[in-house]
Amino acid sequence: MAKGSYQVIFSGKIIDHAELDMVKANVARSFSMSPEHIEKLFSGRRLILKKDLDQATAERYRTTLQRAGALCELEDTAASASTIEKPVQSDPTVKAAPQVQTEPQTNSTESSANDDSNMSMAEVGITLAESKIVPDANIDTGDIDMAEAGITLAESKTVPDANIDTGDIDMAEAGITLAESKIVPDANIDTGDIDMAEAGITLTEPEEFLEAEFDLGELSMDEAGAQLAESSQVAPAEIDTSQLSLD
Repeated sequence: MAKGSYQVIFSGKIIDHAELDMVKANVARSFSMSPEHIEKLFSGRRLILKKDLDQATAERYRTTLQRAGALCELEDTAASASTIEKPVQSDPTVKAAPQVQTEPQTNSTESSANDDSNMSMAEVGITLAESKIVPDANIDTGDIDMAEAGITLAESKTVPDANIDTGDIDMAEAGITLAESKIVPDANIDTGDIDMAEAGITLTEPEEFLEAEFDLGELSMDEAGAQLAESSQVAPAEIDTSQLSLD
C-alpha cells in the first residue's frame, strides 16, 4: 500500500434515515471486525481508522464506509502541518489597531460594572486561545484492510428452485373456452290460470266497518276548576335516622 499523508477519521456518524444496528453489521462484515471493535468504533469518539494513506486509498475507505451507511472524514496531515507551522506574517500595509476606549457611564453604579477602558484590540495573527488537543483513541486498527475493487465481501446464498411439477400444465390457444358455463333450467311454474285485469278494475271489494254504538247521554262536562277527585293523604314514613351521621 502506497504511503501518503491522508488519514481516515470516524466519529460514529451514519447517513440519514439509516438504522444503527444495520450500519454496524455492514461495517463489521466489510472490514471483518469483531463485535467488541464495532462497539468501540461507534462509541462517538473521534477515531483514526487508517493513516499514512495516499488520497486514492483514503477515498476508497470513505466509499466503502459510505456504502455500509457510515460517514467518515479524510484529513491531509501534510496540509494541516503546513498550515500550523507557517508563521503568521503581519502585513506592513496594515497598521496595528488602536486601543478601543469607551466613554465612562454617567451612572456611577453602572460605570463600575461596565468599565471597558482597559479593553484593546489584539494584533492580526495573535492566537487568543490555545486549542485543546484531543488525544486519539487507542484502538488497534492494524488488522483492518481495504479489499480490492470487485472483491466479493460476502457470498450470496443460493436459493434452490421450487420443486413444482409443471409437466401437465399447458397453455390453451386464444379464444378457447376453459370452462363451460352451467345452464340453469327455467323454473317449472304453471301460470296458465294467471290473468291480467283491465285498467281500472277493482280487484277486491273494500270491507265495510260498522260504526261503534256508545251511549253518551249520562256523560256531562264539569266546570273549569272543578276538582274531579279528592286527593288522599299519605302518612309520613317512620324511619329512625338518629344513628346516622355524615363523615
